[in-house]
Amino acid sequence: MKNFTEEIQNIFSKTGDSELKNYFYKNNQIKLEVLLFDDETLNMEFETEILYCKNFEQKSPFNKGYFKCVELSSVLEINNNHYTFSGNFSDIMKAQKAKINLAFGLNIQNYTHLITFSNSTVNLAFIINYKNRYKCNIE
Repeated sequence: MKNFTEEIQNIFSKTGDSELKNYFYKNNQIKLEVLLFDDETLNMEFETEILYCKNFEQKSPFNKGYFKCVELSSVLEINNNHYTFSGNFSDIMKAQKAKINLAFGLNIQNYTHLITFSNSTVNLAFIINYKNRYKCNIE
């Protein structure tokens, strides 16, 4: 799992001030097209059942931001093979702001990572299993 996290984080390290040109969700598949700062295009596809999308304009500067990949087991507690959370009110609000709350109660075997697209706030977030088919190509 570390190899997946490192690979995705390495790709996502190039997404600072990138432009989310297009995203499409259908049949538990999200497809994203991202224009990187050096005019390269990052095309991604992930399988996901859990998606959060804030209503934001698909034009500059609203669609500029960065991607982040979080390994859920590194930020959440696990109880009976499910992600759980303990903390005070402030901690819960921070988890909600980062959209980590999407994973609360999910089985650790089926869901491993949270991927977000953010600028001043999280605009897009989805939960994946690193074992499922995915695609990340820079052209």
